[in-house]
Amino acid sequence: MRVVGTAARVFGLVAVLAGIGVAAGEAAAEVSYGPFGDPQPVHIEGDPASAEEPFLSSDGHYLLFNSSEEEPNFRLQYATLSGAQTFDFQGEILGEGVNVAGSLSGAPSLDDDGNLYFVSAPRSYFETLSTIYTGSFFGGSVTGVHLVEGVSGARPGLVDFDPGVSPDGHTLYVSVGEFTGGAAPASASLVAYERDPDGSFSVAPNSASELNAVNQTGKLVYGAAVTSNELEFFFTAASPNQGSEPAIYRSIRANTSEPFIDVEKIAAIIPFAEAPSISTDGTTLYYHEKVGSEVHIMDVTRERFGASAKVERVKPAKGPAAGGTPLRIYGANLGTVTGVEVGGAAASEVHVVSSTEVTAVTPPGTSGQASVAVVTDEGSSPPSPKPFKYASPTITSLSPSSGTRSGGTPVTLTGTGFATGMGHTSVDFGKGVAAGVECASTTTCTAIAPPAAKAGQAKVRAIVNGAKSKPSTFTYVNP
Repeated sequence: MRVVGTAARVFGLVAVLAGIGVAAGEAAAEVSYGPFGDPQPVHIEGDPASAEEPFLSSDGHYLLFNSSEEEPNFRLQYATLSGAQTFDFQGEILGEGVNVAGSLSGAPSLDDDGNLYFVSAPRSYFETLSTIYTGSFFGGSVTGVHLVEGVSGARPGLVDFDPGVSPDGHTLYVSVGEFTGGAAPASASLVAYERDPDGSFSVAPNSASELNAVNQTGKLVYGAAVTSNELEFFFTAASPNQGSEPAIYRSIRANTSEPFIDVEKIAAIIPFAEAPSISTDGTTLYYHEKVGSEVHIMDVTRERFGASAKVERVKPAKGPAAGGTPLRIYGANLGTVTGVEVGGAAASEVHVVSSTEVTAVTPPGTSGQASVAVVTDEGSSPPSPKPFKYASPTITSLSPSSGTRSGGTPVTLTGTGFATGMGHTSVDFGKGVAAGVECASTTTCTAIAPPAAKAGQAKVRAIVNGAKSKPSTFTYVNP
């Protein structure tokens, strides 16, 4: 719903229940995200008098929205795709329980299976403290409309609104508003619900941490939309008491088990703007814009996920062939990175720090140069301008440095770049291969000297992933 605009007045019917004050919040963050650009109006032929809160279906065929020209009878409506940025208006979404007289029905959101989620209030709020409904959408009609079980206000005055469902239907992001007597909420924040096996929802155990950075963006945080890979999160935030009008923001994370971080304002979208919805391919962000008393559905576009991602520099520039070097990768448009490749092999512990920085740990590699690239939904980026260099192991000392030519002498190797674990590092004594090589650390290994055909010196080399150290000397003596 338009929390600070027209639709908010409907919730004045609910606000009489509340009387709790809320402390002032922080102003919205102003770090900008630039890849989206060129705002354009979305044309709906046979346009209703007012269209807002757009949602594009995963196949791109349906544009759902609500109309607010007849307060308080806000109606869910839809249009079908007819051309670039053009849709044909089809009218109200049909079905029993979708549009109910005297109540707002708005903020539609669909998962990939066609399950529609929307807010409708006050409706049954006074009896259930619930406002989020669901049903099965097909061809412009909805069946089986019912309250979403498990999503309801904890007490009178807390109102759930603006549901945003993940494409797989597993997670439902809901805004919870605190109404204290005014037409608009005094505060609002987002809560993540996860689907239970029986189809109901419950608050996700990591909801608070997952959305902590998001909910700190403004006094009012609402209208969530998540990308198909669930690594980008779009939402609306405002702090009216500090003069901050509704604007659309983006947050990212490295994987679905981590919290969203690095909140950035969409630079191309000028406030007053609300209700983001992202296309399945991540190229087009829909929203509505309010200018004066008029509301228009708009969109902004960018290149496909990761198409412009690039690596500019890597620190450090060198590490052992054994792998395990913590890397910091700097570049551009790294927000959707899902992996890192070093010499074509997958790095571990990949973490997106920001849209310009990613961290990872190098995999094992062979001696020499290895290109570094980031991986996105669209494949690998161009390689780093300067490659990472895998260094060969070194041996600085052997203890003891001699043993009988019959073999069996335990020898401790001290050096650098050894690979820990059985079998990761091998050791050659001349033409023989040591048995029982064990490396307690990257600087210490033990090996059992093999037999030698005759007494004398043998060159000892440590070998990690084919990368050989410079030789050290072991002396074989007669028994």
